Amino acid sequence: MAASEWLRTFVAVYRSGSVSGGASQRGLSQPAASQQIASLERRLGFPVFNRTPHGVEPTRRGRELLARVADSLDRLEQVLVGLETGTEAIPTPTIRVGSSAEFFSHAVLPRVGPGTPLVARFGPDAEIVDLLSQGELDVAVTSTTPGRRSLTTTPIGMNRFTLVGAPVLAPTAPIASLSELGSWLVGKPWVAYSAELPMTRRFWQSALDRPFGGDLCLVAPDLRAVASAVEHGLGFSLLPDFVCADALDRGAIVELHPVAEVVPGEPWFACTRIADLDRVALTRFVADLAHPATLRPGASDVSR
Repeated sequence: MAASEWLRTFVAVYRSGSVSGGASQRGLSQPAASQQIASLERRLGFPVFNRTPHGVEPTRRGRELLARVADSLDRLEQVLVGLETGTEAIPTPTIRVGSSAEFFSHAVLPRVGPGTPLVARFGPDAEIVDLLSQGELDVAVTSTTPGRRSLTTTPIGMNRFTLVGAPVLAPTAPIASLSELGSWLVGKPWVAYSAELPMTRRFWQSALDRPFGGDLCLVAPDLRAVASAVEHGLGFSLLPDFVCADALDRGAIVELHPVAEVVPGEPWFACTRIADLDRVALTRFVADLAHPATLRPGASDVSR
């Protein structure tokens, strides 16, 4: 029994990032939580945390331990809490979702029904897939398939792209062709999500038949900031529809030239662990993400 309590405290401390935070989650005093972690480390024969001035950082062995025990403890936690408190009803388990902040705001939240407790964590695909594999997330929403045998993916939509700019920067006469568009864009200011410009460079090379020739004026690792920069006239950009749809509707930005037919769409996936396929709440959540009918009124669908 003591070992299971040590592990529950270990997981709480790991996820909160501090002994005091983990102790609060577990309803323990900080000294009691510290003693449980110390007892666990003595039993294991290695440290699970490095102590820092700002809390704790998991060791490599600590991360490996979490990956081994988190799933099982998460399944038991609500039952154990119910037994300890004498409550009959088991609360709906919290679902931990990893995603880009932009996609979560624009496409995940509109598909979430009331009464679904969520904890969101934002980051690039590779980071959130690692967290999913380690048991720190239940769902990773990505634009790529992770290619790991322990994970399964469900398509949840297809994202399209639009070439946009502020009205004051737009050409005074319509552009007749992609060739003319490429010539016109050379030397024009450009704003982007990353300096590598993977989507933009492919667009210039494949659709405009020339290497990227814009003047990169701003790089911001948040698509909402990029869209705002376009709206403020800082440059042009190739943006996902879900990011720029509202500004287009308001007339704050304009489409320079139709490119949807020459820019490949970007699929989105909900990734989960195969071991979690029997979790009813989790599979229902993924089904809601995948089904456009679950969109709340007024929300936009990224697969449009």
